[in-house]
Amino acid sequence: MIAAIVYNSKTGSCKRYAEELSRALHLPCYPVKKYPTRSDGELIYVGWVMAGSVPGYARLAKKARVAAVCAVGMAPVTEESVRSGREKNQIPDDVAFFCLQGGFDIHKLPLPMRLIMKRITRQIAGKLAAKKAEAPLSAQEEATYRMAATGRGEPASWDVSEIVAWVLKRYESEGVLRRP
Repeated sequence: MIAAIVYNSKTGSCKRYAEELSRALHLPCYPVKKYPTRSDGELIYVGWVMAGSVPGYARLAKKARVAAVCAVGMAPVTEESVRSGREKNQIPDDVAFFCLQGGFDIHKLPLPMRLIMKRITRQIAGKLAAKKAEAPLSAQEEATYRMAATGRGEPASWDVSEIVAWVLKRYESEGVLRRP
């Protein structure tokens, strides 16, 4: 049974997704540093993406049962991002893995990360500008382009319906989804 949503947020997107899931599933959510490590159930972990890695997942998985990982980054979600995210983070097959597009604010990042991201966002904006010159961008690509070009922005949507549907399918049919 899912007992809580635990998140690790850098610029606020993971927190927002965790709160959206908390409301939709009627489950408590905690920042990873404040999560009471004793738990009688499984967790959904919502973490930000850095170069394909989801910081905090491996450490949490050592001390708690993680049923699902939600990786939040500024890039558009693709089949490849889901496949490579699962692989890079060594997420077992019995743990659900979701990629979500989050917002971005370069000014909320620590200085070393901000300097790295300034270079990376210029590259991303350039690639998407070239693609945009040839064909329209998808909504997620357009959101990523705006974030990369301006240093901040929102995702195409804050949709958690896929995760909610997974939880409901997995647990409500068994009558074990705990609701406060």
